[in-house]
Amino acid sequence: MGNRMYHYWKSQPAVLRQILEQKKSQTEEFVKLFCAVKPDKLYLIGSGTSLNAERAAAGYMETILDVDVCAVPSSRVPRLRGERPMVVFISQGGSSTNTLQAMEQLAAYPSISITGEAECEIRRRSRHHMLIGCGEELAGPKTVGYTASVLCFYICALEAALAAGTIGLEKYNAEIGVLELAVTQMEENIRRTEAWFQRNQDELMQIRKYVLVGCGSAFAAATEGCLKILETIKVPSMSFEFEEYLHGPIILTDRELGGVFYISDAPGERERMMELARCHAHFSPYAYMVTTDESIQGEKVLHALRTGYDHTQIFEAVLLPQLLAARVPELLGLAEGSPAYDLYTKNCPTKYNNGR
Repeated sequence: MGNRMYHYWKSQPAVLRQILEQKKSQTEEFVKLFCAVKPDKLYLIGSGTSLNAERAAAGYMETILDVDVCAVPSSRVPRLRGERPMVVFISQGGSSTNTLQAMEQLAAYPSISITGEAECEIRRRSRHHMLIGCGEELAGPKTVGYTASVLCFYICALEAALAAGTIGLEKYNAEIGVLELAVTQMEENIRRTEAWFQRNQDELMQIRKYVLVGCGSAFAAATEGCLKILETIKVPSMSFEFEEYLHGPIILTDRELGGVFYISDAPGERERMMELARCHAHFSPYAYMVTTDESIQGEKVLHALRTGYDHTQIFEAVLLPQLLAARVPELLGLAEGSPAYDLYTKNCPTKYNNGR
């Protein structure tokens, strides 16, 4: 699993670049439906990594489209509100049982499904469909599927907003330029993250629990990163928004807790977050910072490139925990999956026809 995940992790810039190149044709069905419905409420529905991608993208979509956007889990579909709600179902594999159930429950509403795989059960049951653009990802824990899903939502919002007249061509081109910069910088950030991993590899193998702390979209990326760590290294992994971490959860800090702190570039907030990282280092040898500030030095510091826009921090911040998930299990000799997972999914499947 480690080598397979690592391959997909490395492929992210190329896949995201291809999505940007094909943005017009890829989003055509979404744009048509959006312009026909003219929704006043947009619901994004999925589970697992797809749900994390929805939550990461919802704020940006809401701003660009000037429409309320609500990200909800497939298993807890709310009563839809608004005069013209539109629903988006997303599933990379296209066979999630709870997403299929949500589709049946909301069959009366205009909807579109988005999947990674071209041939799947969710597509067969959909009137409107589009592809994420990442293709099939054979590793269980998804890496490129997450970042591709976020980017897919971003370009759906931009293309629909341009077509509907919510934004003009100048704004559209500027936003696409930011996304292109984020993807270009991702290649260098992958190189830097690998170098950081090599420097810290020996002690990363000793960590038995993690906390990832960030602000804005870095927090959203940390939430997905924690899922990857938990699924692969099989240790407790928690994510917190910076200020919320200070209000109680910080009491968990001890020698065994590995802390990853995404240092904000905002004045004031930056200093407080650096102080938090120093505080963690007082109690634990595993205190790591991700920052743009080259004046902060040390083997545990990862200097990342950022575009300066919050929504692209997704592509900048998720790389570190994804790489941990891809490489640490291999170094520790951990087996993929678990007997408990196999037994439960056999008796309570989460995939249609058990994914076959």
